[in-house]
Amino acid sequence: MNPNDIARHLTGAWHIARRDPEAAKYFDLSAGGFFRSFAALALALPLILVASAALWRMGQTIDAIGNLDFSSFATVQMGGEALNWIVYLTVMAVVARHLELGASYSAYVITFNWGVLMTSGLMLLPLGFFLIGVIGDELAVMLTLPVFLLAAWYRWQIAREVLGATPSIAMAILILDFVLGALLDQGLTRLLLTPAGA
Repeated sequence: MNPNDIARHLTGAWHIARRDPEAAKYFDLSAGGFFRSFAALALALPLILVASAALWRMGQTIDAIGNLDFSSFATVQMGGEALNWIVYLTVMAVVARHLELGASYSAYVITFNWGVLMTSGLMLLPLGFFLIGVIGDELAVMLTLPVFLLAAWYRWQIAREVLGATPSIAMAILILDFVLGALLDQGLTRLLLTPAGA
């Protein structure tokens, strides 16, 4: 996977967010493209690490994380993202078959993977500016909100346009995505950060 391929897929993700009917032409929707799309996870992890550094510093600023060291915090953030990514797509394989949308699952995974990389990169912009001291924590958090909304919109869009779900089913898939992520994050936090015997 070379930089041009990465840029093309990220461009496709942006075109999906813009509801461009020609967005599919930017993606490699072959079987090989399915497996190569998981490179997006490896590419996203360094971005998540930098974002974790910003969030950890914010937590220290408002005394929200106590004496938690950065390595533990980053482990939860990065591990949670990777675990959520894998578990969600595994669950969606079952959901897609149940909804008789299995034929579109491969294309859905490809567009999902590159979309997560796109939104991870966009999220890094305000958090990165906070980390280097250009903006304060309140403005950084405020600027991340549009990215969260874009991520939600993108995931709803690919459930509708790529997977082929109805609007109500696409909304249910979106809710599943965020609920599953919250439960996994909470579980990982308790597993890794709760002192033994607590």
